[in-house]
Amino acid sequence: MMKMKFGLLGRITSVLAGIVIVVAGMAWIGNAQDHANDPQMLSVPVTDSDWYEGGKDAPVVLVEYSDFQCPACRAYAPLIRELHETYGDSLKIVYRNYPLVTIHPNAQLAAQAAEASGIQGKFFQMHDILFGNQETWSKETDPTSLFVEYATAIGLDVEKFKTDLTTSEVINAIKDDVNGGDESKVSSTPTFFLNGVQISKNPQGFEPFKALIDAALNPVPTSSETATQ
Repeated sequence: MMKMKFGLLGRITSVLAGIVIVVAGMAWIGNAQDHANDPQMLSVPVTDSDWYEGGKDAPVVLVEYSDFQCPACRAYAPLIRELHETYGDSLKIVYRNYPLVTIHPNAQLAAQAAEASGIQGKFFQMHDILFGNQETWSKETDPTSLFVEYATAIGLDVEKFKTDLTTSEVINAIKDDVNGGDESKVSSTPTFFLNGVQISKNPQGFEPFKALIDAALNPVPTSSETATQ
């Protein structure tokens, strides 16, 4: 008789444990659904090692994960340039590499060319010439000679550039950018983060982008902030 009681107790315990597991699972699913639409945050904060234009301590920071062989990134380059010219030191624009090597075979080497140019203080000069000539070098099996020509055109020490092009320093800098992009759930280029929050849908033109920057520069006070004023 005692044995039967223990058997019954065991079955009751198992049922209760199953119920607890089911309830916990439903709670986890509900919590995940509640946060499904939360904005994606920038996982790696901007530091002095980032390539940027604009004010070092600007109140608004725009981070772009980009690929030099990406046609969409090329299309956004003039728009980003216009934002820089419009806002000056009020906007810090950070460029981070995210070469999509599976579909853009020359993107990695192009990123290395920009990083190698940055060692000589001319990252954005190479950035501009790479996007400006994207249709040319993208078609090459090996665009190294073209990148050397671009290095000459922007006044680099060409021999140093050729040496730096394949150093571990340059390659690891790109890896760090890519890893940071992966942590921030970047999956396509260009991907933008404004003051640490991903812009979920890329603005289609200068004015929509300007509206986002203006809103970040002049945030609307919350009701609680207004009440304390």
